[in-house]
Amino acid sequence: MSHGATGQSTSQRTPHPPRSSQSAGQAKNSALRGWLAVAGLALGVFSFVTTETLPIGLLPSIADGTSVSVGAAGFLVTGFAMVAAATAAPLTVLTGRMDRKWLLATLMVFYIAGNLLAMVASTYPLLLAARTIVALAHGVFWSIAVSIAVRLVPERHAVRATSVVLGGISLAAVVGTPLGTVIGQSTSWHVAFACVGLLGVPVLAAALLFMPALPAQGSGNLRTLFHVLRHRTLLAAIGVTALVMSGHFLAFTYVTPYLEEVTGVRSSLIGVLLLVFGGAGLVGNFAAGAVVARALRGSLIGSSGLLAVVLAVMWAGGASTPLAVTMLVCWGVLYAALPVALQTWVLQAVPEESEAASSWYVAAFNGAIGVGSLIGGLLTNASGLRPTMLAAAVFVAGATALAAACGRDGVQRRD
Repeated sequence: MSHGATGQSTSQRTPHPPRSSQSAGQAKNSALRGWLAVAGLALGVFSFVTTETLPIGLLPSIADGTSVSVGAAGFLVTGFAMVAAATAAPLTVLTGRMDRKWLLATLMVFYIAGNLLAMVASTYPLLLAARTIVALAHGVFWSIAVSIAVRLVPERHAVRATSVVLGGISLAAVVGTPLGTVIGQSTSWHVAFACVGLLGVPVLAAALLFMPALPAQGSGNLRTLFHVLRHRTLLAAIGVTALVMSGHFLAFTYVTPYLEEVTGVRSSLIGVLLLVFGGAGLVGNFAAGAVVARALRGSLIGSSGLLAVVLAVMWAGGASTPLAVTMLVCWGVLYAALPVALQTWVLQAVPEESEAASSWYVAAFNGAIGVGSLIGGLLTNASGLRPTMLAAAVFVAGATALAAACGRDGVQRRD
């Protein structure tokens, strides 16, 4: 009896370890699939940023191939940013009820189709239409990418997932845009667009294979766009984003002629320095992932404040090659840390409508590209290249002051 009871008890207990082991294995597999999906999102960021900036290095050949001026060809970049900025918020909200897995897959189909259309385009209007298709997907992708990533991992890894996804920005600067330019110059710009278009295929595959169903969390109502703006914290985050990114692009758009004419760097070395800038950005991006998780406010104020100092030093001592190169490296590290901090701030500002909030962030970010570049161009034409660094420092300092004025309640530390 005792033996029978013991045997029965043993027979009842014996299956437990395998079930526990199986459960642990399923959890481990689920975690792995989540991080693979996050890696797919990072590749998506890399793809979209590379596509956005690809025409910059190919403007002369695109202009020749479509029989337009270089200035008109340049609108393929500025117009792209304008479309993304104008449509990010409304399109994100209008797709707010769509499962995020299938929305992401749809966006990648548009991305691939737009770039393949650019591959076969022989006229400027058709190429502009192709760029518009990708730009429409671009704004929505940026609005949902990070909010999707933080849903794929445990909450304690949210900032790390954010830094992984946004690491695609720096990687595009180091690898994507330079490699796309080399491909386009050695073959044709049609081939370059085909290559970046094919980058969307593994992103689409990752979404379909590794991403679970992610029911929409938004309302799908345009009124939500204005509702989230009632949050003063979000307004502050948008304002800081607009100021700091306008300052960055005001100066960085003209960093190549600045280094050549003010610092005296040989043209042959500019590409190397820009690669160094991008490499420093990778370091700053992943370092920010650790720092932002512990002290969001401190990392945001520290990064923007130090960037303002770096830009001011570039203005004052830009004629010194060692100093300018050192500041360029610091610039790369500090700038790359800012999107991680800003995006985390936005997600925390309105957690119940994170995608609608992110869409305003995307609009501010892309709008700042156009505004900063425009102001930099006007300033360069009026006063030369050197004042662009000082003006940029003023913009970034203003962003730092606004972030500091929000106080601890406005920029919360993530526990």
